[in-house]
Amino acid sequence: MPAFFSRFSVAILVCIAFPTLSPLRTHSSLDARVEALLHSMTLEQKVGQLFLVPFAGSALSADLKRMIAQHHIGGVVLFNIAGNIVTPRQTAQLINEMQALATSTGAKVPLFVAVDEEGGRVSRLPAPAVRFPSQMALGATRSVTLAREVAQANAAALKALGINMNLAPVLDVNDNPSNPVIGTRAFGADPALVGQLGVAMLKAYKEAGIIAVVKHFPGHGGADADSHTDLPIIRRGLAELHAIDLAPFAQAVRAGTDAVMTAHVIMPALDPDHPATFSPRVLQEVLRAQMGFEGLIVSDSLLMQGALSTTGRLEQAAVRALRAGVDVLAIGADPGYTQLARPSVYRAVLDAVRADPKLQRHVEQAVRRILEVKARYGLLDWSPVDAGVAEAVLRNSAKHETARRVARAAVTVLRDPQAVLPLRAELPRAFVVPMGASDFLAAIRPCVRGEALIRIRDNPSRFEIATVVRRLPTAGVVVLAATDLVSHPNQAKLAAALPGRVLVVGLGAPYDAARLPAEVSFVTAFDRTAHALEALAEVVCGGAKAEGQSPITLP
Repeated sequence: MPAFFSRFSVAILVCIAFPTLSPLRTHSSLDARVEALLHSMTLEQKVGQLFLVPFAGSALSADLKRMIAQHHIGGVVLFNIAGNIVTPRQTAQLINEMQALATSTGAKVPLFVAVDEEGGRVSRLPAPAVRFPSQMALGATRSVTLAREVAQANAAALKALGINMNLAPVLDVNDNPSNPVIGTRAFGADPALVGQLGVAMLKAYKEAGIIAVVKHFPGHGGADADSHTDLPIIRRGLAELHAIDLAPFAQAVRAGTDAVMTAHVIMPALDPDHPATFSPRVLQEVLRAQMGFEGLIVSDSLLMQGALSTTGRLEQAAVRALRAGVDVLAIGADPGYTQLARPSVYRAVLDAVRADPKLQRHVEQAVRRILEVKARYGLLDWSPVDAGVAEAVLRNSAKHETARRVARAAVTVLRDPQAVLPLRAELPRAFVVPMGASDFLAAIRPCVRGEALIRIRDNPSRFEIATVVRRLPTAGVVVLAATDLVSHPNQAKLAAALPGRVLVVGLGAPYDAARLPAEVSFVTAFDRTAHALEALAEVVCGGAKAEGQSPITLP
């Protein structure tokens, strides 16, 4: 307890002050260019620049053409589930066609082209791109160098495809084991670690010419609900918020981030009445005035229930977010996203702006910020990418080696009360693998020779558990792959019933360790990518030691 408060007291002193950032200034010629472009734009074109939207399909459809040419949208977000990303060549060609249309119609302003390329389970790039381990895996490595290398590799792949904006890194401090949406997307539960690795990635993206959007301000890690389906409330005191949730964002602002994404969460200590996305107090007083942030405020998807639960409709959500101080109205591929092809949301914002001089002034400032960022990153001088070389860039073997190094350094023993690890070759072993862990079975198959190998259903019955126990020897080590103990609680009952010493290999959330008996050992790679499974197999098969340091605290 004393150490806990000591860490907080230091963080509070650092964070409450929030020294004001001296923003990156564009070259005077870019300033003049932005002002000239801004003054040449109609109100309709300025309102269009506020939107960052999804679309359906893998080609330049009539609906997408309409959004670009008639609604003057400022950017698009690519999603696999919307069918936008199929192959490297197709993705690059699609982006080239979108940009060509944007630069030949309306105000002739190129688009933001964004994706969520966080790593781990939130990865959008098409094969053969490397799928890097999760941010929490990076947290377990404690390596600024590896964080930078991952961002550099991602940036190279994004640029090859023509993508200029990454909605990452995640700066949420995931200190709530029950958080259903952040989890391994965060670097961990330590604000200092989150800030250190997040800033390392932010700087690497900036140096490579990719706009990084840090998220989800003012922090989603302490939530116990998913803002995609609900409106989370995080009831920390003001001092705790500054010490935990806000601290990494303050660090990112000081490091010169150009964009911050909001969260659809309520923090009563900051604003008891409004989610952060719709709160002038959170966005204008805390983020702008106290932290000194002068870049782009980007909303999280306004089609998420965390936004719609307080507004009812997307049209109202967009207008409310704009009034609160949001610059970029981002919308994800959530249910109902295809309605964006119709002009109702665009018209609702345009009508609200026409009727409100105060809102007109904000739109003028927001569009200036948008154009400044586009100018600073060279987007105003857009040129097409070579679709033919995109696949070669994504296939780069050096990126795979970086992913392997991260995965190997991330494997962490969260607990080992019976000193099971490292596994000794002379100990008898048995493997119990659920049907949903076939990828792990494939990774360990080379080292499974004469040992018992038992497949089970993902949530085994009592009869199946008893049958497995009877089949196993009473000496040695039983290795059980655990896929998700929240969805499959009987895997934990099986672990408790297994004879001898038990090593659980966590393939789901690392917090599964807390659902197991205290005498059970637990090892994880904080991820389930191919490289993470390969690294886990090396440890389980006795070929490597687990070297990671836990970035979380188990309850």
